[in-house]
Amino acid sequence: MADAHAATRTLLEDRPELAETVADALAVDEGADAPWTFADVDADSGAFGELVSHGIVESEGDGYRVSDPEAVRSALEAFESDGDGGDGGADVASGVDDGERVGIDDVAIGDRMRAWIGGVTADMHRDLATGLVAVFAYLFVMRTVTYTKVFREDRVFLPSNDPYHYLYWTEQLLAADIGLFEIEAISEVLGGRTSGYPLVYTIGWAATKLFGGGEVEAAAGIVAWIPIVSALIVGGCVYLYAMWTTGDERIALASVLVLALLPGHALYSGIGFFDHHTVDYTWLALSILGVLWLSRSLDRHDVGEWRSYLLAPSTIAVAGFVGVIVAAMVHSWGGSPILLVGLAVYLTLRSASDIRTDRSPLVAGTPVIGALVVGFVLAYLMHTRYGWQESMVVFMPLLVAFGGIVVVGAASVVQRLEWHPGVHLGAAAASVVPLWFGFAWARPEDADRFRQRVTESLLGREGIAETRSLFSADFGFLFGPVDHFGWFLFVALPALVWIGWRCVQDHRPEWLVLSSYAVSLLGFAFFQIRFAGEATAVTSVFAGVGLVYLLGKIDAVEPPTITESAGEDGEQELGRETGESDDRTRFVWWPASMSIGRASTIALAVMLIGSLSLFLVPGIMDTVAITDSEADAAAWIDADADDREGPNYVLSDWGRNRMYNYQVSGGGDTYWYARDNYEAFLNDPNPDSHYDRFSGRVGYIAIENLNVDADPSTTYVQLFEQHGSASTATNGSGHFRVVYIAEGGEVKVFQPVPGATIAGQSEPGTDVSLETTVTVSGEEFTYSRQRSVNENGTYAVRVAYPGEYTIENESVQVSETAVENGTQVTFNEGA
Repeated sequence: MADAHAATRTLLEDRPELAETVADALAVDEGADAPWTFADVDADSGAFGELVSHGIVESEGDGYRVSDPEAVRSALEAFESDGDGGDGGADVASGVDDGERVGIDDVAIGDRMRAWIGGVTADMHRDLATGLVAVFAYLFVMRTVTYTKVFREDRVFLPSNDPYHYLYWTEQLLAADIGLFEIEAISEVLGGRTSGYPLVYTIGWAATKLFGGGEVEAAAGIVAWIPIVSALIVGGCVYLYAMWTTGDERIALASVLVLALLPGHALYSGIGFFDHHTVDYTWLALSILGVLWLSRSLDRHDVGEWRSYLLAPSTIAVAGFVGVIVAAMVHSWGGSPILLVGLAVYLTLRSASDIRTDRSPLVAGTPVIGALVVGFVLAYLMHTRYGWQESMVVFMPLLVAFGGIVVVGAASVVQRLEWHPGVHLGAAAASVVPLWFGFAWARPEDADRFRQRVTESLLGREGIAETRSLFSADFGFLFGPVDHFGWFLFVALPALVWIGWRCVQDHRPEWLVLSSYAVSLLGFAFFQIRFAGEATAVTSVFAGVGLVYLLGKIDAVEPPTITESAGEDGEQELGRETGESDDRTRFVWWPASMSIGRASTIALAVMLIGSLSLFLVPGIMDTVAITDSEADAAAWIDADADDREGPNYVLSDWGRNRMYNYQVSGGGDTYWYARDNYEAFLNDPNPDSHYDRFSGRVGYIAIENLNVDADPSTTYVQLFEQHGSASTATNGSGHFRVVYIAEGGEVKVFQPVPGATIAGQSEPGTDVSLETTVTVSGEEFTYSRQRSVNENGTYAVRVAYPGEYTIENESVQVSETAVENGTQVTFNEGA
């Protein structure tokens, strides 16, 4: 076939180094009576993908055949006879050709992308495809278990508290009717909010513009799905991490399965949980993927081929991609410098490993440092032109880039002087001090702000559950991590330690990427567990390795190659040589060695290790979901506020305050007023003393059942349990009345009112007690107040409810108007 001949010549002219791969495919095809598999060819997935994408190799059933062996062989022989496959290609590959030839034979970015896609397609088979569908479907299901609590009839109830803040500013942008690329207009609407999370608001706004027609009313329903998209992207990255490091499809699928079962990831990526965390997970996962690709790509080049690597369009494109992701990180979260620590650790450890193996630390470090510089430049342009993010955060990528330059520079010196790599590690650690003082000298205000943020982020925010340590003694050092990792952390940590140790002994840069990020992010979680979610993507891979290893130890599956005790050369292996044949371990649903007993063992083992997570994932998502009582209370307040004049601000526990106010008034920006006043109000023995401060500001007070034995003198007991009635311990309240009781009584809504005053005369020195029967939301209770008669024989009692009050077997009627206006009602005993 002329097409096969032309395709082969075209490929070999662009990629002369693939001549050997073409020859190997011909040899395998000639000696095979039936279609052969990818594993039969001595080629990596990228090279094989080139053959598939150019039509030189075609799929046939579950295998492959050369499309036209005679035409392909003819093209190969013509290419070799022309001398194109000899020195010229080698010179370019090694980077020793003249300046005009360097990089000419490197495939264009588009061709490289097609080759990558071809390689993935070539490696895909039916069992793997269905396995991927299964694990990603499971990931989707585990992130949508609270769907019915988010989407309730005509309302959307985002879980927890913070998502309403991001939704509020998304809606503010939508209300301003801004064009998709009018960044200056976006900045004007955000105002002071451009410092902190500007890109998160913008993502919510852009998603609603694209998928919701730009309607404000559609925003909540659109942003509720952003965490699901994030979870699936992170899952895809986890799959590629595992494939690129282990070459084991079983481990890759297991890693995604583990991610689906990690409560710490589900907490911030469940349906509706739209805040900076779920966006940060995406940027972090993609940045790790880019760094891993760069490391893997360099490992495919021989020592000395630095020009063909550094000047390759694919290297430049991926480095630029990582730079864009770094800029996105900066503008998504003020704490984004934390996400760069793993990268700094990787640069340091990679340089030490390069010293040991006579590779150039500069070659490995240049694209990564370049990506940091690109990220800084992009972030700085947005900062200076539109005021996005505070300067301290913007300059962090540049500081890490300077640190990277120092690290790889020091490594190059140590390598040239033939010193021990430990000297480099010591110098790298010591370089932190001059780098910090240099930053403090050049940017003193940013340095002060950085110290403040570190103190607040790692040591501050007391009283919030997510700030406890991953291994908090309050939960037991052993069981502290289970609410974020289930049992999987105890499977992942041994794998992390073992692989880390192997990285010390062998040059395994791909594993250094994942190990560096895992150690760094788990280290931050040690201080505050709210950072554990960032560690879940890389931890999933180590847990996947540990899970398949354990299954191998009980003879349920073939042991993974990564855990083999010795390779053919007698040295312990760690994954596969990324520059050699991919010879991956395939996933098969029912291999020849499988039996009912083995299948049962696998299912039982996976269920045992994942058992805790099966309960924790839906449990932790349900914990932050809005309850039926809370949703009903919010809907009732909203309807009531439409029918009455006056303030409609809802005072509540700060952890639900944004939800209540968003549902009632569309507000949800902040919870500070509630945090400053709600708890103090509930603990005060005199609720009516707060009325004047709340008047004109607070329209409703939503009090939830604390399920504790509270002090009977507190406002909480007086209002929630006694509905404002007097008791032997307290006089009750005349300014706060219950107006709604949710089904089950878990939430009760109160209104501050002026209250009517019942005034009368009685025997001096006696106590007057009055009461009425009140019905709210179908629940009937008795409301009573009491007062002592003064020496003049008069008394005045304020009441919060309208109704017929009985006093000494006589009655007086108090109207709703009297309660609302603070009117005095006169009662004369015996009249």
